[in-house]
Amino acid sequence: MLQIIGLGDSLMHFNSYDTYPQTGWFQVLDRFVKDPQEVRFLDFALNGRSTKSFIDEGQFEKSLSKAKKGDIVLISFGHNDEKIQDPSRYTAPYEGYLNNLKKFYEAFSKIGCTVCFLTSIARLKYGEDGKLVQTHGEYIQAMKDAARECGAYLIDLNKLSTEYFNRADFDANKKFIMTLEKGQYENYPNGNDDTTHLTMLGALKICELILPELKKIPELDKILL
Repeated sequence: MLQIIGLGDSLMHFNSYDTYPQTGWFQVLDRFVKDPQEVRFLDFALNGRSTKSFIDEGQFEKSLSKAKKGDIVLISFGHNDEKIQDPSRYTAPYEGYLNNLKKFYEAFSKIGCTVCFLTSIARLKYGEDGKLVQTHGEYIQAMKDAARECGAYLIDLNKLSTEYFNRADFDANKKFIMTLEKGQYENYPNGNDDTTHLTMLGALKICELILPELKKIPELDKILL
């Protein structure tokens, strides 16, 4: 059976009912599979993790231990690698971040897995010109460089999400992210002010955006809708 393994942060993480509507996009990717009986999804993504803390906490080794030849590994980090004030998570884009991504690739490819990097989803923050402000700095290019140096697949999810969100304003797009009104959801009685994390609608939209790119991987083209 084909395994699709997810490594990442809260944008991919499996959320339970007590944090609904927050949803990781990897959590709903199984909805885009032709036959769920033919695929196993293993989600190792965790809230708040960077490439560094993912390794330091043993989550990387845990994910690696479950991988087998022929698996697909989807990797998306960056939001927490940027946190320069937190030494337990911060990595410089062209040093620790790039090197950790290459470490992931080398370890999984040695087993015989196919690795695909996905750049960070754009935050829903608009500038005075009405367009999204790019908040990820050099981390987007660093991941592109890592993919090129390794020969890994790359999906520029930052570009895809930016282009999609730029088609409309904040009010039209806020249904996709965890900006919630008071009383809108039982889990958030006081509302929520969050321009990063995805709702269920947002997670589904991200999957729709990346689906054509994922299907460029031959093994996924066979099983995705």
